[in-house]
Amino acid sequence: MADEPKIVVEVPSSSGHYSPFPIPQSSKLEEFKKGWINAIALPDNLPDLAYTLASSVAIPALLSSCWVTIPIPWFIRLGVLGVLAIAGIIALYLRQAVPEVKDVLLLRVGLVAVGVLLGI
Repeated sequence: MADEPKIVVEVPSSSGHYSPFPIPQSSKLEEFKKGWINAIALPDNLPDLAYTLASSVAIPALLSSCWVTIPIPWFIRLGVLGVLAIAGIIALYLRQAVPEVKDVLLLRVGLVAVGVLLGI
């Protein structure tokens, strides 16, 4: 008897139309958290994980090397520093708002810091 499919019966409402089952709605905060958890999480397979970790070090190293060697106008440097400040504020906010990503976020920020130091 456990293998038999369950029978679902819809009860008509007073107006004669069938009433739909209520769909549970998740809150906007939960959707926000799930989105950031999916965005920050490390990949499951080994090649993607290796690529992600290598690019987290190599790209900041390349950018910081260009920052040191190429003469860049002061207003562009100021704009980049402003973007970095905003990114730092967002990282601090995510660390508090979404505690599930705390460890992975710390790992990613650490890899970027290593890349920046290698580039200098």
